[in-house]
Amino acid sequence: WPRCLRTGAYAIGTALSLRLVGSVLPTFVELPAAWRRSSTAIAQDVEEQTNIDVYRRASPAVVSVEAGEGSGSGSIVPPDGLILTNAHVVGNSDTVQIRLADGREFTGDIVGFATSRADLAAIQLRGNPQNLPTIDIAPVDAVQIGQRAFAIGNPFGLEGTFTVGIVSRIDPERGLIQTD
Repeated sequence: WPRCLRTGAYAIGTALSLRLVGSVLPTFVELPAAWRRSSTAIAQDVEEQTNIDVYRRASPAVVSVEAGEGSGSGSIVPPDGLILTNAHVVGNSDTVQIRLADGREFTGDIVGFATSRADLAAIQLRGNPQNLPTIDIAPVDAVQIGQRAFAIGNPFGLEGTFTVGIVSRIDPERGLIQTD
């Protein structure tokens, strides 16, 4: 993910550690000695720091959903273990297997689908699990075109993916928000 900086130089993403930067840049820039041995990534700007903060705060509430032949992601919304996911992930299953980001595993029951044509399903975790991480859902009227949209998930068995886009359209008649 090359990113052009004001100086015209290229940085290769925020995941570069200073150890890597220290091994690549010494011929171009003299880094402080303490930086060259650090393994901590440093955000390049406020936007990158926001992305890092959003991922750190929200990703614990993102779960992997295994349903028959389908799999995908979901988010724990209230602390009682209700998970929202896509209807196409659960398909016709009555129960699914859930794996939390911390490694805990649960069985979940499909408890509902959106009444509209929205691709939305609800799963309730069995066993009254405790200390579940949750994520808040913003009210629809709080979302505006042009705002950043963050997607954290587990597509195709790749856990903990993160991408950023924007809200590109709001359809109030159908209650849909389109992101790029």
